[in-house]
Amino acid sequence: MQFLKNKKKYFLLSFIEGGSVMATELLGAKMLAPYFGSSLYVWATVLAITLGGLAVGYLFGGILSYKSKNQFTLFYVLLLAAAFTVLMPFTSKIVLLLIGMHSLVPSVILSSCFILFPPVFMMGMVSPLIIETITTDIKEAGRVAGAIYAISTVGGIIATFLFGFYIIPTFGLTKPSIITGMVLGIIPFFILLTKKQMVKTTGFFLLCFWAFSVDSSSYYSDVKIIYNQEGLLGQLMILDYPHYSKFNKATGRNRWLFVNRISQTMWDSLADETKGEEKYFPYVYRIKEYVDSFPKNTKALLLGLGGGSIARELDEKGFSVDVCELDKRIAYVARHYFYLPERVAISVDDARHFIRTCNKKYDLIVLDMFKGEDPPNHVFTEESLEELKLMLNPNGTVIVNGLGYMQGSIGKSMRSIYKTFKACGFNVKVLSTDKNADQANLLFFASLAKIKPNVNYIAETKIDLNDAVILKDEFPMLDALNAEAAKRWRRMSITAFYSDDEQRRLPLFK
Repeated sequence: MQFLKNKKKYFLLSFIEGGSVMATELLGAKMLAPYFGSSLYVWATVLAITLGGLAVGYLFGGILSYKSKNQFTLFYVLLLAAAFTVLMPFTSKIVLLLIGMHSLVPSVILSSCFILFPPVFMMGMVSPLIIETITTDIKEAGRVAGAIYAISTVGGIIATFLFGFYIIPTFGLTKPSIITGMVLGIIPFFILLTKKQMVKTTGFFLLCFWAFSVDSSSYYSDVKIIYNQEGLLGQLMILDYPHYSKFNKATGRNRWLFVNRISQTMWDSLADETKGEEKYFPYVYRIKEYVDSFPKNTKALLLGLGGGSIARELDEKGFSVDVCELDKRIAYVARHYFYLPERVAISVDDARHFIRTCNKKYDLIVLDMFKGEDPPNHVFTEESLEELKLMLNPNGTVIVNGLGYMQGSIGKSMRSIYKTFKACGFNVKVLSTDKNADQANLLFFASLAKIKPNVNYIAETKIDLNDAVILKDEFPMLDALNAEAAKRWRRMSITAFYSDDEQRRLPLFK
């Protein structure tokens, strides 16, 4: 066949393989996110498994290139890699249901091995096989190998930008994974088809046909998916839950915002607040109580938006509210699904960049930022808080919403945030919204002036700062300090989500 005699066309295979590796890595990480989030240890596992799969693939590909005399070995390997890629959306759902509810870190590692390792291992075999196929003179081996790995890397770079910035946010995970596998397999499919390798080509064709025919978006549940999209922070999902009366009749719906299956906002439009029913999470009411005596036209800045509960409450009190939100999807859903008023100004920006570039002063700054279950490293450093002070009016207040753990090793991250505020000259008080730390949020009230008194503040004598760390830009430690709390929070969230039959029927990802 002409293709087999044309060395330059093998470079195209190398380019496609390199792009497929990076696409598979990004898709695999996002498939893990609904169960395990997108924290440092998840990304570390994904990178390690990807590199491990490639390394083992390089080794076996080199051995196979030496021992195999079959001119179609390369195309068999590519077709098998393509098949594993097509199957990723389906194998991931099975693997996560079987493994995801066990101990978190082993589950992440095992799930990554089952989902990512097979396709990446097969792709790793491709480059050595191509190099062996097109090298006719031993003196050309170095030049050929360099060219193949360079072209493969260029394919990976382009795929990273395409999938990260456009394909995954626009089309989700399932169809891009299937199409990536088909693109990877299309050339070997037709080559093997012309050589009458009917079993292999027919099998691949039927696999692709089946994958496309399965409707991964279908589900049967009283819980309604209002919005579901992949993007910057991972999976963003809005769910409406039935609101039942005492006669067990659905009278309306509670609306929730989830990021990687971690709840970010709850809004019960039917809650009667005059009877003590809560429309929002309790921490929103504690913040509302603190600012109750603030005058109208108070200038407020929110770093982190969620569904806009705090922004809406402050706006209704007559505050002038600005918001900085990293993910433009959050800004969109807050406006369209949680009905945040247009007069609340939203800037789509990184909080640290906004702090550095904003020239306005504020009386109230609320930091309500989570990447799922992790507060962002770079916003809670000593250097960042010193920059934040420049935005604060002399009697202004900073409020931080954090996880509910303050004591023991699990609370080290929150104690470190507390210690960093103190190191920057702030007066700091801490309030827990619930006696049960697993159900609580911690609210930090920090000011260069005196803090409003509250009998519910945690006594300073109960906050042991001996093992707490002053967070700095040079040592981004917050993810590591928060790892135990994040693992516990995610385990509880996933358990709650999948212990309910109605929620368990929802698709894992789009």
